[in-house]
Amino acid sequence: MRKGRTPAGPARPAGDGRRPRRQVRRHLTELAFGVLALAAVTPLARDSLSPHRAGADAERAETVVTRAMLRDAGTANVCRRGRVALTFDDGPDVYTPQVLQVLRAYNVRAVFYMMGRKAAARPDLVRAVVAGGHLAENHSWDHPHMADLDAAAVRRQLADTDAAITRAGAPRPTLFRPPFGSTDATVEGQARALGLRTVRWSVDTNDWRGRRPADIAATVLDEAVPGSVVLMHDGVANSAATIRALPAIITGLRARGLCTALEAG
Repeated sequence: MRKGRTPAGPARPAGDGRRPRRQVRRHLTELAFGVLALAAVTPLARDSLSPHRAGADAERAETVVTRAMLRDAGTANVCRRGRVALTFDDGPDVYTPQVLQVLRAYNVRAVFYMMGRKAAARPDLVRAVVAGGHLAENHSWDHPHMADLDAAAVRRQLADTDAAITRAGAPRPTLFRPPFGSTDATVEGQARALGLRTVRWSVDTNDWRGRRPADIAATVLDEAVPGSVVLMHDGVANSAATIRALPAIITGLRARGLCTALEAG
C-alpha cells in the first residue's frame, strides 16, 4: 500500500441509496405541491356543485329593479293552455325584496322555499313574502344533503324550519323541497309526520351557476309545458341575474298561453 493513500472502502453496490433518497425527496416535494393545489381547487369545485355554497348569503344586493324594467309590466294572467309554478329557493335573502317587486308588478304569485336559519334571521322578509300573496315553504334549516342524516337530524331540520317560518308570522308550511333533491324513505317519513308534502321541480334554470339572464329565461321558455315547476333562487349571489330574467320569463310564458300560479297544472 502506497504511503499517503487512504485504504479504499468496500465498493458500493449499484443501488447505494443515494439516488433513491433524492428521488424520494423529489416525490415528496411533488406530493406536497399536489396537496396544496388540491386544497385550492376543492372549494371551487365544491362551490360549482352546490347552490348553497355558491354565493349564498350575499352580503349586499346589487340594485337590479328599475322603472324601465317594470314600465311595460302586464298583469293579465290567462290560463289558456295550463299553469306553471315559479319557485325560488335558498332565501329569504338580500335579493328577495327585488324579486317581490317584479312579481308584484306582473301580478305573479310564487312559492318561496326558505332555509330555516335565514327565515329566523330575516323574519321581516318572510312576512313580506306572505303579504305579497306568495307561499313561504320549507327548504330545511341549513341546506344539507338530507339523505345523509339520521331520522332525528332530519326531523330537526324540518321542525326548526317550520318553527322559524311560523314565528315570523307566516302560516305553517305544508310543502318541503329537499336541498339537491336529496331524499330517501327516512326523509319522506319525517316530512309526512310533520304534514309536509315533498315537491321537486321539472325545469331547472341552474341560475345559481352564474348564468346570464338571457340563458336563464331561454331555459324556462324552451322547457316549460303545462304543469311545469320552475326552479330559481332568491338566496344566492347570482340572484341578480334571475331578477333580470324574470320579465322575459313571465311575459314569455303568458304569450305561450301558460299562466303563472301557486300550483302547477
